[in-house]
Amino acid sequence: MSNHRVSCSRIAQAAALFTLALAGSAGAAAPEPEAGADVVAHYTYQTFDYPGASATIIWGINDFGELAGQYSMNGLPPHAMVYRDGRFESLDPDGLFGNNFSAAGGPNELGTIFGAYADASKRQHGFVLQWGQVETVDFPGHLNSNVDGVSLFGAIAGVYWDADGVFHGVLRHHGHDTPIDVAGARDTYPLGISGDGEIVGYWDTNPREVHGFYRGVNGKISPIEVPTAGPGGTVAFAINDVGQIAGYYVDTSGLFHGFIETYGQFQTLDVPGAKVTLATTVNNFGMVAGEYFDAAGKRHGFVATPW
Repeated sequence: MSNHRVSCSRIAQAAALFTLALAGSAGAAAPEPEAGADVVAHYTYQTFDYPGASATIIWGINDFGELAGQYSMNGLPPHAMVYRDGRFESLDPDGLFGNNFSAAGGPNELGTIFGAYADASKRQHGFVLQWGQVETVDFPGHLNSNVDGVSLFGAIAGVYWDADGVFHGVLRHHGHDTPIDVAGARDTYPLGISGDGEIVGYWDTNPREVHGFYRGVNGKISPIEVPTAGPGGTVAFAINDVGQIAGYYVDTSGLFHGFIETYGQFQTLDVPGAKVTLATTVNNFGMVAGEYFDAAGKRHGFVATPW
């Protein structure tokens, strides 16, 4: 998860992004492809709404088309869910989540689901759910934790934050935690990990101006910036095993668009009729999923299938 994300902070950020997008949306149109640019793929879009929910967000998709994310309803905090075998399922392993916040990413190709939940004191914890067993994931010495991805080899891409609200990335593998902090950044937030451990996410020195990053398995960090992005920047949310990266960016008019990057070429993804499109995950067949805001501001999950 990605997702994913999958934290209270990410949800709050998405809501704030939507507010900014509406403020700058009057008379603006979605960007057209640059002259001479090759189109990577055409996409068919499908909406996914948890039954009866006021909001649905997809944070993860695997190669079997299984989804994970969160839904909101009845005035309760967002709750984790999965979509598999053609139906939605609310997640609450061992009664861990209760009526507190929770959200899920994945499943990966091994069926591992991950994400975060809040306890009764509102502290946030990461979790990993595999083969019916749930494990709480915390980063020792820190107030809040989140799991945004689990590789096929069990490596965890996560984040922690304390009372100062500053995000710090962590790679946990074989019980060892490696910090992920972009040099000079205020926040570093890993959001996705590939099967073999490549990581993408965002960093910033000012939360209103974010930048995507890619971290190779050797630990080297490189920038990811959509060429048509405005000052609001680029967020890289997910990377699949063939190197495609999905995320979203803010254009020069302040509007938010999903994107898919393939071999260095960026393509904008906008759900038809949406005010805001946020791509949060991509599987190994290039299927992209995430959320969009309709004209009334309601949030829906979506899957975009290339053809």
